[in-house]
Amino acid sequence: MVTLALGLAGGFAFDRLGVPLAWLLGSLGAVAIVSLMGARLAVPPGARQTGQIALGTAIGLTFAPEVAVFVAGFLPIMIGAAFLSIGYGVLAGRVLRRTSGVDDATAFFSSVPGGVVEMSVQAERYGGDTAPVALAQSLRILFVVVTIPPIITVLGLTGVDPFDLRVLAFDPGGLAILTALGLAVGGLLARRRIANAWFLGPMGVAVIVSVTGTELSGVPTELVNLAQVMMGATLGLRYRRDRVLALRGFLAPALLSTVVLIGLNVITGAAIGVAFDLPVATMALAISPGGMAEMSITAKVLHLGVPIVVAFHVVRIFLVIGFTGPIFRRFFASRGTV
Repeated sequence: MVTLALGLAGGFAFDRLGVPLAWLLGSLGAVAIVSLMGARLAVPPGARQTGQIALGTAIGLTFAPEVAVFVAGFLPIMIGAAFLSIGYGVLAGRVLRRTSGVDDATAFFSSVPGGVVEMSVQAERYGGDTAPVALAQSLRILFVVVTIPPIITVLGLTGVDPFDLRVLAFDPGGLAILTALGLAVGGLLARRRIANAWFLGPMGVAVIVSVTGTELSGVPTELVNLAQVMMGATLGLRYRRDRVLALRGFLAPALLSTVVLIGLNVITGAAIGVAFDLPVATMALAISPGGMAEMSITAKVLHLGVPIVVAFHVVRIFLVIGFTGPIFRRFFASRGTV
């Protein structure tokens, strides 16, 4: 509970300072700083999953029928953007391989925009080192979260949501039903080892409820803020002092690789926005290589087309998980170079 209290304090401070995405960034920053100072912190079991359930439900409720139809029309673009992201990961992997001296598998799976756990497992399968992969993937999410939302805010690009989203009233009984269904589906996906199961399951339930026109309940803002604190605190815990010091020689090359990856994806997102007359900021989030949950809540807080951002990230995560292994085997493992 000490860690969550620290996260709440950081989130409250950032909120009072008017920092964008205050509850996520404030909790992340507070916990990360104290953790880097050597303190042994931990969140209660299930804290991140609880946050994902609340956020997944809140975000899924934004998919009104007309919104779902609109987003579905962009499926070919989503697939193309996902494969471009994998390709950009290959380029970033080349940068990382040459600047850090790590092996091919470690460089490749450190750079492809997938989940921390999923890419670490893939790296181990192909003989890579899981520790730098986990650090690089965490660093990528951290860098995206702490740079893109403030930049969007400073440029005045917030509040340009292409959809007129409905706001549902809070109903305790309705929210209890939504949560129970989300838990059931999230648990089923988790047993199948689906990435982001506790986010995707509740979100899927909420999308179905919303698209069918059923109005059970909205998710209170206070609960969304608390969910951000849980996720931010969990992310901040990844930056333990001993772990960072052990890989300090890898940090600079990993950061350079991350900048390459983020830059290529954001430029692509902006180009898609201009080409299809969509808000550039929305598409920057939709294509950015941040975590699905983190980018989705960023879009919600900044009012930047949540359904579009969610859909692009859902498509990408499934394609990344499904294709990174075959791509590595086909194009890199046999050649011995990334």
